[in-house]
Amino acid sequence: MTPAQRPWPRTPLLRRWGPIAVVLAVFVAAGVVATTHTTDKGKASTQRATTNPVDNPDLPVMYETAKKEGKVGDYDWDPGCDKTSGRLALPTVYAPPCVPVHTGPNGGATAPGVTADTINVVLYQAPPTDLTAALQANTDPPEAQWATAQDFAAEFNHLFQMSGRKVKLIRFQSNGISTDDTTARADAIKVADDLHAFASIGGPAQTAAYEDELAARGVLCLGCGLSVGDADFQRDAPHMWGTLATPDQLLESVFDYVVQRLYGRKASFAGDPAFRKETRKFGTVSYTQDPPVPSATALRDKLNKQYAKAGIRQGVNETYLLDLAKLPETATTIVGHLKAKGVTTVVFVGDPIMPIYLTKAATAQHYFPEWIVTGTVLTDTSALARLYDQEQWAHAFGVSSLAVPVPQHQSTAWRLYTWYYGHDPAAPKTVGVIYPSLFQLFTGIHLAGPHLTDLTFQGGLFRYPPSGGGPTNPRISYGNHGLFPAPDYVGVDDTTEIWWDANVTAEDEQGKVAKGHYRYANGGRRYLPGQIPKRPSDAFKRAGSVVEYDDPTKLPASDRIPDVPPWPGSPAAGG
Repeated sequence: MTPAQRPWPRTPLLRRWGPIAVVLAVFVAAGVVATTHTTDKGKASTQRATTNPVDNPDLPVMYETAKKEGKVGDYDWDPGCDKTSGRLALPTVYAPPCVPVHTGPNGGATAPGVTADTINVVLYQAPPTDLTAALQANTDPPEAQWATAQDFAAEFNHLFQMSGRKVKLIRFQSNGISTDDTTARADAIKVADDLHAFASIGGPAQTAAYEDELAARGVLCLGCGLSVGDADFQRDAPHMWGTLATPDQLLESVFDYVVQRLYGRKASFAGDPAFRKETRKFGTVSYTQDPPVPSATALRDKLNKQYAKAGIRQGVNETYLLDLAKLPETATTIVGHLKAKGVTTVVFVGDPIMPIYLTKAATAQHYFPEWIVTGTVLTDTSALARLYDQEQWAHAFGVSSLAVPVPQHQSTAWRLYTWYYGHDPAAPKTVGVIYPSLFQLFTGIHLAGPHLTDLTFQGGLFRYPPSGGGPTNPRISYGNHGLFPAPDYVGVDDTTEIWWDANVTAEDEQGKVAKGHYRYANGGRRYLPGQIPKRPSDAFKRAGSVVEYDDPTKLPASDRIPDVPPWPGSPAAGG
């Protein structure tokens, strides 16, 4: 998800489903549902590793590089290039760097789905019988979503350097439910072999078979490997890309936060006054699968080793399966263990459904600890936090990779659309969901140059300069920037400190104005891994905290977008 984008108001259908439907609706809204990976990939040898993808000789020069070398005059630059910033003149902090205008032959069929004229990109749609599709269908009509996607593609075909090609969007309707490995693999084969796709945007929500099969055929999958760990992205590299931080990356920041701000200090934010006098004793509650997923097990083991190395004492380490029918009973058992072990501070690393039952069980057992929010799978969204027992969640705080919210018309997606077209999008509720992967796709193509392949796409995004980092614009980068142990195939790098204000009335991510909302400490200041300062937490300090930035004139200087006139040829400019 790109900065400051919001899901949308709930619908009558969602109200029928109750709280769990709200959770699923936000999952769909943000494109996030837990994915189950299979172990038998049958992967072909299409992945060709390079020691340093940014040194690929097929990549075009960027404006700043040409400037440093004194060679700007050697190239023909697009009139839309801002010579001051060295980036395209777009109303966003994420505008890609300028590259030269390409003339002459472009190499033709350089990769699957690529010709001299077109780049085939599939837009995956879940089957109508799937619950996720039913929920998504009640946000914006499918035709409105498709029209908005096509509009973005037309806009980006115009704005980005495409080396003589244009992206052609192809709708693909799946016939299998999101957990069906067999159908997912068959769909991937059809997308790759029959539709001749260079990339797919989206895929089945609860199986990795689709992106694995595409990777085996050299086809990119953007927005497919969501809510899975770094190991999954590395396995399918350089074909799988995402826009949200992985659980591994989030937990790097969580670990820093616990060590720098919480460890060795009193549990001063607990609901139980007796706990506030005690030094924090941590307990972790995390999600697992049956059979265990190797990447998830490795992630949990890694976190435990980090805690042990730092000398952090954990009172208990509880895991659970996401079995909706058994969650209430499981939550009761887990809370009993936490309470018996005297855990003052619960670190929750799981899905956003379980806290509904955990907090209810905690209140029933008269157990009032601190709750540490880790930002995994949208547990840091206000729409979902309102479903948790408010007596408990009034003592919730932690870290989030999400941005401080802004009104919808100020979001990156909405602003880019209306700036170019001069009118609102056909899919106002889902424009923020449609935009991110398309912008990522076109940025990679733009920076790949005329010899477009999976490797030049990788090298192009790896050369994309880190961008953003303000309260409403999280920092986005790809590749190797010394932040994470493995190359980064997803966007957001940084996090911010949040805490739950049970008394404030504000608009949540679904557009509902109600009581309870996350506050962002220190005006939403963001921290890269390893940068969280060693001092007591700023949670529950109202002074300096913000709920949202609803006045663009009050945004920090880093987040203010210059007034960029629409380009000649755009509808807004009369083109």
